Amino acid sequence: MRLRLSILGGGRAAWAYGSAWRRIGAPIAGIWLRHGSQSELPHLLDAPRATIAELARESDLVLIAVSDRAIGETAEQIPETKAIVFHASGALPSVRGGFSLHPLRVLPPVGEPSDLQEALLVFEGAHREIAAEIASAIGARFVEISAEMKPLYHAGAVFGANYVAAILEISRELMTRAGIGEARDDIAALAVSAVENWRTHTGAQAFTGPAARGDREVVERHLAALASEPQVAEIYGVLAARIARAILARSE
Repeated sequence: MRLRLSILGGGRAAWAYGSAWRRIGAPIAGIWLRHGSQSELPHLLDAPRATIAELARESDLVLIAVSDRAIGETAEQIPETKAIVFHASGALPSVRGGFSLHPLRVLPPVGEPSDLQEALLVFEGAHREIAAEIASAIGARFVEISAEMKPLYHAGAVFGANYVAAILEISRELMTRAGIGEARDDIAALAVSAVENWRTHTGAQAFTGPAARGDREVVERHLAALASEPQVAEIYGVLAARIARAILARSE
């Protein structure tokens, strides 16, 4: 991989791709950051800070690694260029005749160890060969979806990552109220064991707990305990019902 990369943005996706680029010894032309940005990315990647126009002239690839709401505006600032433009959003389609390449992975904050090796990169757009070459060079896996399917795909990714974290936060709050304390490491270990069980089993064996066992009395006790928090009780009830339906469907 000798394609010269420019990075527009200084957040987690920029850091992940930049770290992977540095690991394989590929060239980074520079980094653009919005005015007032405090990102340490140029220092961490040993790459110059430059304007979008400068980077468009000096690059083979331009990565837009900004928030989803800023992708369109940032893309419009790129002048005519021979560089291929791509972004890392899982929710939005490609821009400027380029492609999107979304890592199906929770990306660490800037400065923490980060790499895309063995991650699944989800591609959409043009220049499929170039995108596949990027994935191969950094040791990632590659899959293609259509632009129309990106919202559905990304919703699935949100359930698998962001909402897992939200559920863990609810668990922490409930256990703290019950007198266990923060117990973050223990809750994390519990969640990891649940994920591993789900990964290695299908059907009824993928689930544990009272809803999976059909223990309605315990479920009702839990709902009563959560009565002061109706939103949490609603989440509990919806998930319990979904587990019960999944168990029933597998047994039919």
